[in-house]
Amino acid sequence: MNRERVARFRGALAGTLLLTTLGLLYAQPRLFAAAVVPLAYVAFGALSSLSGATEPRIERTFDPESPPPGAAVEVTLRVENAGDSTLADVRVVDGVPDELAVVSGSPRAAVALRPGEAATLSYSVVAKRGDHEFGDPAVRVRTASATDRATTEISAAGETTLSCSRSVSDPEFGRASPRRVGTHTTDSGGEGLEFHSVREYRPGDPMSRVDWRRLAKSGELTTVQFREERASRTVVVVDARPVARTTPSAGYPNGAALCNYAGERLYDALTAANVATSVTTVGLDDGDLPGGLPADDLPWAASDEEGASARLVFEAAGRAADRDAPDDVPTDGTGSGGETGTASQSPLGTDAPETATADGGAPEDATIRRLLARLPADAQVVLVSPVLDDWPESLARSLAARGHELAVLSPDVTGGGSLAGDSLDRESSDGGSLAGASEVGSSGRAVAGTRRAIRLWDLRTAGGATIDWDVDDPLGIALERSLQTLLRP
Repeated sequence: MNRERVARFRGALAGTLLLTTLGLLYAQPRLFAAAVVPLAYVAFGALSSLSGATEPRIERTFDPESPPPGAAVEVTLRVENAGDSTLADVRVVDGVPDELAVVSGSPRAAVALRPGEAATLSYSVVAKRGDHEFGDPAVRVRTASATDRATTEISAAGETTLSCSRSVSDPEFGRASPRRVGTHTTDSGGEGLEFHSVREYRPGDPMSRVDWRRLAKSGELTTVQFREERASRTVVVVDARPVARTTPSAGYPNGAALCNYAGERLYDALTAANVATSVTTVGLDDGDLPGGLPADDLPWAASDEEGASARLVFEAAGRAADRDAPDDVPTDGTGSGGETGTASQSPLGTDAPETATADGGAPEDATIRRLLARLPADAQVVLVSPVLDDWPESLARSLAARGHELAVLSPDVTGGGSLAGDSLDRESSDGGSLAGASEVGSSGRAVAGTRRAIRLWDLRTAGGATIDWDVDDPLGIALERSLQTLLRP
């Protein structure tokens, strides 16, 4: 504790001496009487003391205690005077981690506490993935005259670390699981459970599939075919490209971080449902993955195979999400000339030659070609992307041309395209942002939101299923819809 005396009433002391001196020189009782006023202030300051005062007790709580990324967490400090003397002036400043942004309220407060009295201060921060250690609150206690003060840091009881990894309100994923997990029906006939067609009997057909009723009724020997089911693999692709590293407001997780979080939750849910699941991510640098990236720049991990751990892939995507987006990557997916970007203008910046898709559509960039080369023939793909450029649509058309099913789980980092919102900010390494004027920002957000809605429509037109995740809603809602789409019987 650092305790010090502060000389606050030097002017009052000088006034007292001046009036007293003048009263003696001129023998004026009124001057002696006037000297009493500043003398009272001098005496008040000299007699005020913190002797016998005790440090206040502080307790900190979080609500919720384990939030998902992007959620608002209310932090409450309870300050109690546990001593026998009144604390006339208590100033408290909570030790908020630098990486967390305060979005409402204030972590500072000034209160007066009688013996046994308590006061609370509340503020809200935006949760970011990871464990965030709160520092000890700084406390300054002063007397009513502010001439005696003590400054110290008091260890707060209760919560000290805000852990933001996964939500405690996970949905019951089992409700979305079908009776046949990890399979999908086809248009071809064969063995299965759902009726498909009837054809003439061929030598070698199983006797159990002979239509004996038709044989008894018409004398025709036929074989019943069922809709064939094939084992499928789900591949989760996390979008960590520079264009995805856009945040709706300063201090909030960017799109790549939200995609990484959602992708990991989805991967856990699928593997828990015994679905053969692989995971990869696009937009990484060599330094993001320990040991560097493989030759095709796509780290790959499968739940049912030996090899790289899926956690390493998600950790690498998290490191990529923490980097800044290059200044020349626009938040609305336009090129430097103002035209809408295409797959050939991928933010990955590959210089490889382009090739047309199998259906003669937009050209594929090198990342799409490498991804298609790694996909199993029976894979269905889940792309987790904020859909801020045309790359997801190019991927969707390439997958559709090769017979792969696609679902897109997309966090909305445009703020819903509200005209009253602020501009899209690009998160910087020190937690700052690059914001434009309010008028330009409102228009930019509206344009970005509109373009994203059009891209989601184009994805559905290309044959993909889209799940639009409003980041103000719990992720569990979007995951529930995702699983119902992926695991439908």
